[in-house]
Amino acid sequence: MTLHLTRQGATLRLRQGRLLLEEEGREVAGFPARQVRSVVLWGNVRLSTPALVFLLRQGVPVFFYSLEGFLHGVAGAYPDPHPAHLRAQFAAEGLPLARAFVMGKLRSALALLERHRLPEAGGVAEALARAEGALGLERLRGAEGEGSRAYFQGLARLLGPYGFGGRTRRPPRDLVNAALSYGYALLLGRVLVAVRLAGLHPEVGFLHAEGRRSPALALDLMEEFRVPVVDQAVLSAFRRGHLTPAHAEAREGGVYLNEEGRRRLIELVEARFLEEVAHPLGFRKPLGELIELQAQRLKAALLGRREYTPFYLRRH
Repeated sequence: MTLHLTRQGATLRLRQGRLLLEEEGREVAGFPARQVRSVVLWGNVRLSTPALVFLLRQGVPVFFYSLEGFLHGVAGAYPDPHPAHLRAQFAAEGLPLARAFVMGKLRSALALLERHRLPEAGGVAEALARAEGALGLERLRGAEGEGSRAYFQGLARLLGPYGFGGRTRRPPRDLVNAALSYGYALLLGRVLVAVRLAGLHPEVGFLHAEGRRSPALALDLMEEFRVPVVDQAVLSAFRRGHLTPAHAEAREGGVYLNEEGRRRLIELVEARFLEEVAHPLGFRKPLGELIELQAQRLKAALLGRREYTPFYLRRH
């Protein structure tokens, strides 16, 4: 199970083989410790040292998020990348891999727009063709940007009735953008762990600019899963009434999910990770497993064992 702990001021402790969530000395929830596969702490939720040591020894990642959805970091007992993997990662020709990440992202965007018969699909298809033929990284990034703009214009047609007019962030200007940003933060945590489990350096990327404490490679791989995991979950949440204006709160110059809205979105994104989908190579797996598989396939590509095939949604 994945534990998302949102009760502010509470502390997660380890006692007699159970993880106990306590508030002011009172137990409010308990879980069999060995059944926990990841722990997510939101805001001011504390973790005792014995609980943290137990989780590290069990290989259970612990994610630290702000209530606004910013990923502070992930604690985990991951081995350092193998020197041969690091050398291969540093020596790799970046453009083909960067193109693969962009192609995966835009193909999923195109599939979603075509599924809803939106005219903006044409703009995404044009950007996809430019990305495929881009001879340099800046041209590739330009094509990705054009495709993303066309995609969000199409998404605004679907989510316009819920206040969405286009992508805004830092701060998000409406509830849909708040939900997207929150979902992307959840996704980034999953991808970051997958990259580390694959034995790759998360800060050595190919598409995103590298910077101090910026997980460029995780952001690269994350592009393939934005639409399949987060965008589809958010679109479904609003159209089915799982997220409504009652789940918004205005503060700090932006609009954010309130406590109930965060709980609902977390449930929806976690459910999406468990949904089985088809990979372009023909096999089917849950999305959460596909993230880890793509990280492993990326490592194999870097080591020259096989070509890298990006994940994307198929058109229906």
